[in-house]
Amino acid sequence: MKPLFLFFSILCLFATSSFATYVAVLETGADGSAKDNVSLSDRQYLTNVLREQAVLELPAVQNYTIMTRENIQQMLPPGKAIEDCEGSCLVETGKNIAADYICQARVGRFGNSLTLSAELYETAGNKLIASFNGRGANVEELLDLIKQKSPEFFRQVKGSGGFAGVGGIGAIGNTGSFSYGGKQKFIVEITSTPAGAVPTIDGKAVPKCLSTPCKVQVEEGNHRIVASFDRYEDAEMLVDIKSNNQKVELTLTPNFGWLEMKPVLAGDAAKRGALNVTVDDVRKDDSKIELEAGIHKVLLTHPCYDPVEFNVSIAKNKTEVFDKEIARGKGGLELNVEYKGEPQIVAVVIDGVEVGSTPYAGEVPMCADVVIKGDGWTEKVNVQPKWHEVVQVTHKLMHTPEGVAPATENGNVDLTGAVGDAQAKQDNVSDAANEAAQGGKGKKIHWVPIAISGGVAAVSGIMAVVFNKKAKDATATPPRNQQEYQKGLDDAKKFKTIRNVSLGLMAAGLVGVGVTFLF
Repeated sequence: MKPLFLFFSILCLFATSSFATYVAVLETGADGSAKDNVSLSDRQYLTNVLREQAVLELPAVQNYTIMTRENIQQMLPPGKAIEDCEGSCLVETGKNIAADYICQARVGRFGNSLTLSAELYETAGNKLIASFNGRGANVEELLDLIKQKSPEFFRQVKGSGGFAGVGGIGAIGNTGSFSYGGKQKFIVEITSTPAGAVPTIDGKAVPKCLSTPCKVQVEEGNHRIVASFDRYEDAEMLVDIKSNNQKVELTLTPNFGWLEMKPVLAGDAAKRGALNVTVDDVRKDDSKIELEAGIHKVLLTHPCYDPVEFNVSIAKNKTEVFDKEIARGKGGLELNVEYKGEPQIVAVVIDGVEVGSTPYAGEVPMCADVVIKGDGWTEKVNVQPKWHEVVQVTHKLMHTPEGVAPATENGNVDLTGAVGDAQAKQDNVSDAANEAAQGGKGKKIHWVPIAISGGVAAVSGIMAVVFNKKAKDATATPPRNQQEYQKGLDDAKKFKTIRNVSLGLMAAGLVGVGVTFLF
């Protein structure tokens, strides 16, 4: 009874599509010890993927039929174990199930690796028309091997020649015009995101399409187009080419991600230095940093804030944002103020907040602005805080304790009035000299000492103005790091010293002019 059922099944199959080409993909077998390493369910999945690739390369619209597992099982003779067939047995099995082509993959072992062998036979001519072999450490690598090799493997069915099918008249090609292989070519535009990827068609490079976007002539039919780009995963697409000006758009997924730096630096101290970011000991200047997928070590430093170190895990095509607040760095300060060697009690102001009076001992933030003040005057104190250390500073008061000497906004002594008074005295001396010269009255004027003293006063005054400006400029530009901050303070101190010496020489020169007139 079963042979009769088999006969009618075959007859129905022929009647349904007498012109179709039938391809059978048998269950993946296993040899020797590979049976213990690769389970039946894994082998069935490998078979499913191999059959899926056959469907992609041999579509039904081109008159191919890929037989299902159920079709094959129903048409097999009783007691037939197709997993144990290979070589001529496969051809015989193909004839039994009325398949034009039959293939099977087998898993084996080679050393410590798993192997995969696949063979494709034409049943009518008992010919092996395609095969591929490969190996991998596990079944996942065997799966990748199938996806890589099977497109070209099944494409041999189209070009194997000989009789395709079990009878009848096949599809009639267009004989009105000639093209290679009887197929027409069409112009296809290939683009990618990002642009500049290298395209391949059916695993082959295209000489006239070395990077996207580009246009290329492609034969009609199904083609696998792949775009590759450095640091991106390949993007691929199976495209049915059937007209001109088709567009193939491929989007590649990056193999990297990003770290976006948005730290919160509270207070004005953020302007007194630059934030430095290093990733894996390499300095990064961009706020959005491109990084390979994986774990990276990040270090943030700023001359005014505590250093921050953390690890970040970067996923492909993802952005991680660092937006935590960074604490202000602190040190210790012991501040004393003296005037002519005598200790003084004055108010201490740190970053605009009065914190006590001298002698002062307490915390001081990094890059702090330290000022002392009295009745109607202020002076800036040169303090260079050290992170987690105590610094000792003794400030020499430039004012009298009563605050007689006026002070500028930055705490320096304002000598504008003194210079003006000296200038006025010099003008009076000049008037007296002129009057004596015209009237022949008065004392004899010693012009050489006057010229020397006046020259010293003038040159010293100019130097005082120049170095006072340099002292201001030394701290005007925000430093990028602790070293630049320290250098600015050192330069300002040096210029102030030169300025003070110049003021002393100018005063001495003015005194010399006066003494010369008196005597």
